[in-house]
Amino acid sequence: MNHRSATSENAIRGSCSCFACRCCLTKFGWEHQEWCEYRSLSEPSCKDCRYFNIGHSECAHPAMK
Repeated sequence: MNHRSATSENAIRGSCSCFACRCCLTKFGWEHQEWCEYRSLSEPSCKDCRYFNIGHSECAHPAMK
């Protein structure tokens, strides 16, 4: 994996530290993978997270239960 840490200006930011990209699975505080289709989103929304259940419109992260 070729991540760059939170010191990068392109690191994933937002209101949830449990975020993981739906496409490349990169977590909050790190840059998306180079091939990721969401790469341009440095402040993604919940719908861009792998833990967000779109059908129920709720977070399904184990820590949020």
